[in-house]
Amino acid sequence: MKKIEDIKTLELIADAISVETRIRIIEELKKQKEMTLSELAKRIPDHQFATIQNHCRKLTESGIVEMKKEGGRYVVRLKKIPHVFIEEVQ
Repeated sequence: MKKIEDIKTLELIADAISVETRIRIIEELKKQKEMTLSELAKRIPDHQFATIQNHCRKLTESGIVEMKKEGGRYVVRLKKIPHVFIEEVQ
């Protein structure tokens, strides 16, 4: 196995691995336009709260969701639905 030391390359690999979880977050927010971070984490039980929070931060940086603190809790709102085109390989 090749050792990767370039931080940019490691970030790209981590982002690629994280895509599935981010898609699940977007899908949950499509059903209900906003929810607390705790509620969102409960709907995706195979990840820890901190993991979901980090993914929401990345989605916030991308402009897809808005995450802000309201009354001591984080509320996550869907801002826009990204357009993703997937080609099937047969």
